[in-house]
Amino acid sequence: MQIITAGRTGPNRSVRFGGEAPLDDRGRRDVVAVAGGIEPVVACGPEPATLESARLLGAPVEQIVDDALRTLDVGAWAGLAPEQVPPHHLAAWFADPGATPHGGESIAGLVDRVHAWRDHMMDEIAGRAVVVAMPVAQALLCREASDYFRTEVRPAAVYRWPRDRTGG
Repeated sequence: MQIITAGRTGPNRSVRFGGEAPLDDRGRRDVVAVAGGIEPVVACGPEPATLESARLLGAPVEQIVDDALRTLDVGAWAGLAPEQVPPHHLAAWFADPGATPHGGESIAGLVDRVHAWRDHMMDEIAGRAVVVAMPVAQALLCREASDYFRTEVRPAAVYRWPRDRTGG
């Protein structure tokens, strides 16, 4: 399975929590640039940047949106920059995958949700691609919730799952 991250949005540039912004011009160009050689897109998350990325890749978005691939619910942090969040709340969130200082979904909950989706859909998505927001890609690629923040992803990038031994 290929995991394609949505292209860059304004919040990617300004580092804000949440996933409701549309692609910016560079994000569109970057998504188009990865279009060659991708597998057929069979599922995508519901966020605007994710939907636009899937459309740019030629996917029939109306038929493939899957709410199980929605991004992390950051609750009261939506739209905030990290410096606007109390430092002890950020520290708790980074230290404990089960923490929800924002009142939304925990990292452990996100990882469990997308791993359950992946495991359930394994036969349908083998040799195909999904387009997701960056937090969902991190969750799909990490082995367990404690690895989430060590799993790096970039906008408009293609990843393969299962990952090979080199991490690619």
